[in-house]
Amino acid sequence: MVRTGGHYMIERFSELKKDLTELATVLNQFKSEAVQLRLLELLFDTTPKGNAEEPKDDVGPKRRANGRANKRGSKTPAKKAAEGSPSEKPKKGAGGKGANATLTNLLAGEFFNKHKTIGDIIDHSKLNLARDFKANEFSGKLARLIRSGELTRKKNADGQYEYKKT
Repeated sequence: MVRTGGHYMIERFSELKKDLTELATVLNQFKSEAVQLRLLELLFDTTPKGNAEEPKDDVGPKRRANGRANKRGSKTPAKKAAEGSPSEKPKKGAGGKGANATLTNLLAGEFFNKHKTIGDIIDHSKLNLARDFKANEFSGKLARLIRSGELTRKKNADGQYEYKKT
């Protein structure tokens, strides 16, 4: 029997509203919005026919269910193209500007031919290299250089470690 008119629409709307309320109760049991959205996609089969993968939308930030943009991990196509693939990126050597690269460069030269404290390294970097570092930025690399045998250390009269090439 086919019904016409507004009565059938209202009856169908009430059924649909009841079904959606039950569905919302089940979906809200999942804490992850991603899981909730994926379940809705599976239930309503929103993937395009002939394409098993989800369509990719790389333009702008991803949107959450509440309509807010997801800032994490979103990149514009221009940024992705500029980055290139990992195999295309040039490898950085000791030519960088950080504390590790600075220590590597100082070790390659004559700086560590005499005993130097971390304070000496900081002062040299500030005055001669125009680089401002803190002691903790050098300590890890200095420890690795000692363990590898490239540097030795001893305590001076003030109780500070002094580092020298081996």
